[in-house]
Amino acid sequence: STVEHHTVLHTCEYLEKFGITTVQVATDALGVVDPAEVAGAVTPDTALVTIMLANNEVGAVQPLREIVDAVRERGRRLGREIPVHTDAVQAPNWLPVDVQTLGVDSLSLSAHKFGGSTGAGVLYLKRGVPFLAQQSGGGQERQRRAGTEHVAGIVGAGVAIQIATEQRELAVAKIELLRDRLIAGVRARFPDANLNSNAPVRLPNIVNFSFPGMEGERFVTALDELGVAVSSGSACMSTSWEPSHVLLAMGLPVELATAAIRFSLGPDTTAAQVDRMLLVLPLAAERAGPVAAHLAG
Repeated sequence: STVEHHTVLHTCEYLEKFGITTVQVATDALGVVDPAEVAGAVTPDTALVTIMLANNEVGAVQPLREIVDAVRERGRRLGREIPVHTDAVQAPNWLPVDVQTLGVDSLSLSAHKFGGSTGAGVLYLKRGVPFLAQQSGGGQERQRRAGTEHVAGIVGAGVAIQIATEQRELAVAKIELLRDRLIAGVRARFPDANLNSNAPVRLPNIVNFSFPGMEGERFVTALDELGVAVSSGSACMSTSWEPSHVLLAMGLPVELATAAIRFSLGPDTTAAQVDRMLLVLPLAAERAGPVAAHLAG
């Protein structure tokens, strides 16, 4: 599924130590998973299907309800029920998160993504879904999580998601305009820049561009020095670049995956901030310089 890379690796390695096999389903060029492929990967031994609702690198939103329905149908043919979980961490500010509409058996959120505090989160479990507690020793949370609850964090998360829900429609309308302003501005200044994922359904706040000939990490550093915070889909190492697994899964060549920059907008982002970023973007590119120059150096 399209969950975050290191989480996937660590989870797979952990599970495989116990003899549990994991299967990852490919995406298309837009970063979207085909429901039929997910269902096709389900076998009589499948214990769980998990998929990210909205991708954190390119913003692509998965057809989750269609995936759930396809898995349900596959399960009926196999004569068993297969739980479906979604990582919906990126969604609350921008998408409706209704477990009945999505049809999932479990759903997880992180409070700091929608205005709550770090260290607090939300886990929805449909009644009867198998669950193994991560920590035990007490009867709290109906045996699902031992220990004293983080009451302030829980209350804050509840209030924060209520506010995010109430403000979502206006926030989406505002950020979509800023996103389009950002995309048009980047294209005007860098005609050869590649917009990574223009999926029909995508988050309004994430824009991912590849700048041919550039090294993403150096570009990020140059922008940071100019007061603009962005991120790269690649992890720059002293002797090599590790490209984004998401972009590679979408079929981008390595040279474009390592030249990627992720722009993220928030509810408080202003047009003036977007315009300033566009103003300094060419200067940052000049400071970062092309990959060939760094290699020659």
